[in-house]
Amino acid sequence: MKRALVCALLLLSACGGKGQARLEGNWKGTKTEGVPKEAQLAADDFARNTSLEFKGDLLTIHSPRAVQSGKYKIKKEDKTSLVVVTDKDGDADPQTLTFVDPKTLKWAVFEGKVIVFTKQ
Repeated sequence: MKRALVCALLLLSACGGKGQARLEGNWKGTKTEGVPKEAQLAADDFARNTSLEFKGDLLTIHSPRAVQSGKYKIKKEDKTSLVVVTDKDGDADPQTLTFVDPKTLKWAVFEGKVIVFTKQ
């Protein structure tokens, strides 16, 4: 989950459009998927204490360890997913956000491992 925190803290200049509008608002972490069974409780606790707030091109991330704000940029979007990059990492570290439905978002932290968020 350390990479999750690092990636979250680095999600820092968004372009406008449908993707940005779909992200707009507050998202509360609810659970994780794809983590080893022995890490599930700790991972879910981390997720439940993590939230994302998207306002324009600004993202504020509240996690158990820190609060960070910065700009993000949408690099690619389709009907169900967005690929975002940070000002710091740029194209070197794209992050995929997938919409399950309008109020459920999955963030692919590692391959096969996601944090699930619900829109508040």
